[in-house]
Amino acid sequence: MQLTAHRPRSFGSRNFLNPAETSQSKRFRLCFSALGSGSLRGTACAYSLAMLKNAENLNDQNEALPLIESADFKSEVLQSDQPVLVEFWSPWSRPCQVFEPVLQELSRACAAEFKVLKINADDSLDLSLCYDIQSVPTLLYFVQGNPRLRIVGTATRQAILAKLKTFSE
Repeated sequence: MQLTAHRPRSFGSRNFLNPAETSQSKRFRLCFSALGSGSLRGTACAYSLAMLKNAENLNDQNEALPLIESADFKSEVLQSDQPVLVEFWSPWSRPCQVFEPVLQELSRACAAEFKVLKINADDSLDLSLCYDIQSVPTLLYFVQGNPRLRIVGTATRQAILAKLKTFSE
């Protein structure tokens, strides 16, 4: 039995094991696929326009919710006389950006009943691990320093108030 040296296979005019040719063919395919994509049509166009419009509206935020750090968590949340609704969020998360106006509206409407605060889940990993934050946005409602309610993901103002109604009675 004779052992043969491994040598590159040639498929037609292209040698796929040659890095120079491979990267060049990838560049050509990428350029041609980008030219052929054209503009969005139908539902994709409508979705892109709606997302663009929503992104413009996100910049109209009048007031930002108070952002607290891990060091201030004990004094602001755990030792608070007033109930506290805490949002664990991340700046890169699109759902968090969309959810921001809902929380601002909720904060203005219910300022007498409870506080609304934000914690960056990426910067405060100790709190994220302590309260088992697995996705953002996550809302935790603290009453007398104890977490009583968890809402994962976005929700409407009415849905949040309906869940919190059981704690105010």
